[in-house]
Amino acid sequence: MRSGRAQRERLTPLNATAYESRVKGIAGRHVREWALLAVLLLGLLVAAVRGQWLERVDYWFYDSSVAWSGQPAADDILILAIDEASLARYGRWPWSRQLLAEVLERLAAAGTGPVLLDVILSEPERGDPDADTRLAAAITRHGRVVLPVFMPGAGSTAVAPIPLFAAAARLGHAQALVDGDGVSRRYLPVEGADGADYAHVAMVLRDLSLGQAPTLPMTASGPVLVPFAGPAGHFARQSVAALLEGQLAPAVLRGKIVLVGATATGLGDNLVTPLASTSGAMPGVEFVANVLQGLRTGSMPQLLGPQARLGVSVALVLALLVALLPSSPRVALVLSAGAGVGALLAAWAALALWGRWWPPAAPLVVVALAYPLWSWRRLEASLDAMARETTRIAALVRPGADRAVAPVAMGLFDPVETRITAITRAVDRIANAMAADTGTPEGQQYREEMMRHLAHDLRSPLVSLRALADQLRAGAAGDDTAMLARIDDCARRSLELSEQFLLMGRAQALEPAGFPEVDLVQVLHQSADDLWEDARRVGARIERRCTLDTAPVRGDGRLLQRAVLNLGWNALRHGPPGGVVTLSLDAVPDGYLLAVHDQGGGFEAQAMPELTRRYAQGAGAAGGHGLGLALVELVARKHGAALQAARPHGGGFTMSLQLACAVTPESPPPRP
Repeated sequence: MRSGRAQRERLTPLNATAYESRVKGIAGRHVREWALLAVLLLGLLVAAVRGQWLERVDYWFYDSSVAWSGQPAADDILILAIDEASLARYGRWPWSRQLLAEVLERLAAAGTGPVLLDVILSEPERGDPDADTRLAAAITRHGRVVLPVFMPGAGSTAVAPIPLFAAAARLGHAQALVDGDGVSRRYLPVEGADGADYAHVAMVLRDLSLGQAPTLPMTASGPVLVPFAGPAGHFARQSVAALLEGQLAPAVLRGKIVLVGATATGLGDNLVTPLASTSGAMPGVEFVANVLQGLRTGSMPQLLGPQARLGVSVALVLALLVALLPSSPRVALVLSAGAGVGALLAAWAALALWGRWWPPAAPLVVVALAYPLWSWRRLEASLDAMARETTRIAALVRPGADRAVAPVAMGLFDPVETRITAITRAVDRIANAMAADTGTPEGQQYREEMMRHLAHDLRSPLVSLRALADQLRAGAAGDDTAMLARIDDCARRSLELSEQFLLMGRAQALEPAGFPEVDLVQVLHQSADDLWEDARRVGARIERRCTLDTAPVRGDGRLLQRAVLNLGWNALRHGPPGGVVTLSLDAVPDGYLLAVHDQGGGFEAQAMPELTRRYAQGAGAAGGHGLGLALVELVARKHGAALQAARPHGGGFTMSLQLACAVTPESPPPRP
């Protein structure tokens, strides 16, 4: 006897000190795993930002932001286009410089502002020396003409206008940088060749429009993003042919910054820009117009520097990881989605409102990885906790108790169900051990201790696992959804099994002498309400039949209601699809008959003793544990009630409990 008591003292549920120690250990492991995950994700983020692993994705985000951030075109910028109509009227390119000189003469006469003649004039015109002289004179007469210097590439000689034109005009480069994906988003404010530096033609035009002498920037700068006001065709455009034929009134040209350049297909440079998806390639002369407008309005976008980009990205990811640490799965999912959407909105707003571009691709990928990785670690921790509790619960089996339990098949492809099945087997051992000592006070105390242990240490992880699986299933892919559904189903079955065992233990411990008065009318209506949702799910219907106002008996209300629910669930499970389950309460001599009727075939009355044994299941049973009728029979026995099965003449199958009436001065005996 002493050794048995000593073993119980060792194996009873954790005391307060041990429980606190275990909680601290779990919390410490939780924080350590979070810290490791944070280090890995932040390291991945730093490598992705510095290595520009997702540069193409950032380009796509930038292009989309530019498409959403258009601006009205300046009304004093005019593109004078060498278009298809001009080529049809004056012949194919190259034209005689007599025509170009006439264009500049007409612009000077109209009183235009600065003019960009976006034409390469690197060689004298053959056959007409007067054409060059006339063009140079026209450039001089206008006084504010800008000519481009072509930069073929690093190490190559610049292609500049001939000295005759260079001496009369302002020079600048008109190159557009092409990114790795073939899209032109940037330009260089200053580019050098042959020992000379040239400002971009848009900067020269801006200075001339302000009445300033063009100057180079004081400090060298790298590539600058272009603030595209709109797609190709966004700026006002007129044909050179219309100018030469006198169709443009001087008022249309007066005071305008005029950009003369090719727009005809196959002529000149056509650039793929971030807006190419809406309007196709953009002529080089209109690219210059976008740069010019950005310079004049001061809205040139600036790419955040490497340190600033890295700092903002790390701050975002670290803030999310800190928020995930104490959050539930549902809150963590909302936080992760919010962080991703917030990062995109922040990148767009920074570009649209403040002209600062922060590439968000790398932090977005890390944010997208944070939630599933952290949820996976939490789910794995839950499974590990279940495995540990299985071992501890199994150790609670008392010496000499029945250990004959079915072996657990190791699930190579379903370790989750294997662990849950192990817990189920451990519960079987506890139930058998609890049933072994029903007759002694010591056994009663031991059983009650085990009941409390089972309620806390077994049900809690199962409930948590179901909640976690439910939250993870909301954002999971197809295969993951199926796996999480199996996890949830296994946890649900184990939870139902533990509930049945708890109620079996409670029923075992009932003392009929202490029963309070219970109203069976309330038991019937509450049971019908609880069965309604289950019936709706399988397409069945619940009906109730009761004409009594009250039906007092002595008993345990919770166990009586569970007995009716078990009979109702059996009726729904074994009845025909879409059938009707009827709960009825009638007065009989000296008591009441509480019955559950379904439209199925049921079983023979002589099979009752076999089916009310633990773990017994009828033919065709699926999804049960073999404890439902066993609990009903135990509750009936403890209440001195008769459990009966019958097939009425009207068809179907009926299970009923006949309980004695509780006769009190306030409740007269029932009349059948």
